[in-house]
Amino acid sequence: MAPSTSTGRLVIIYNPHKVDDIDSLEHTAEALCAARGWRHPEWMATTAEDHGCGKARDAVASGVDLVCVLGGDGTVREVASALARTDVALGVLGLGTGNLLARNLGLPHNDFTASLAAVLDGSERRVDLGRVRFDEGPERCFTVIVGMGLDAEALAGTEPRTKDRIGWPAYILAGLSVLAQRGFSVETTVEGKRPFTSRCRMVLACNCGLLPGGIELVPEAQIDDGHLDLMTFSPSGLVGWAAATLWAVTARRRGHRIIRHDPSRTCLVRADRPVLTEIDGDPVARATTMRVRVDVGALLVRA
Repeated sequence: MAPSTSTGRLVIIYNPHKVDDIDSLEHTAEALCAARGWRHPEWMATTAEDHGCGKARDAVASGVDLVCVLGGDGTVREVASALARTDVALGVLGLGTGNLLARNLGLPHNDFTASLAAVLDGSERRVDLGRVRFDEGPERCFTVIVGMGLDAEALAGTEPRTKDRIGWPAYILAGLSVLAQRGFSVETTVEGKRPFTSRCRMVLACNCGLLPGGIELVPEAQIDDGHLDLMTFSPSGLVGWAAATLWAVTARRRGHRIIRHDPSRTCLVRADRPVLTEIDGDPVARATTMRVRVDVGALLVRA
């Protein structure tokens, strides 16, 4: 789908550490845009001081029609946070190991030509964003998932060289190395209802459910369903982890005693000790509380 005029403005915000041959990408982008009635795209590189949020705000202020982001999940999140509650659409050109949002939007990833063509030929729609606050820190946005516990430990323990060599299975290897770590107790309040307590290994709040490897963590979750899906995992020992793995692979979600699923628009999780946290696959810090809420229809995407 082309823009309404032949002069649609497109900005591509990219992470220079993820891009090897920018000249080739610029040539490809110019050809794809020209064939579809868009102007030659403008390119903005992220920096150590600006991971994408500031660049995206500048792009919105300049009156662009579409902002595409070329980078990993962290860069995508930074740009999405700046585009939230605006009428400027986000196009995701997935370039990383997780590519979480690209996967959940059904977009190609790690193929620049296919990704940009899919975005330019796509249509616009509004999707939800998640908002999270750890302890007394600032509220931050997430596009796909946040968590406390084992998932964050596995992400923090993933070796960059292994990730570059084998891709997303590196996270599984790291996860195996932290299985022996002790769990923690949580008190969870869902939408102001009566709190429940549990002993667990990790707690996840999901805006959508598809993970690398084709794993549908929450098959019924949709990125525009108006709520988050809170998942509390409480496996114990090898048998418990085997059951949890089978649960994930076979997508048998209902009534499993070691995984609790609570759809929710807001929730508060309090742990009995500081545990490591993550946002969209990026480890953050240790915290004892996690407050999450859904921001319904906050982000305009093109896919």
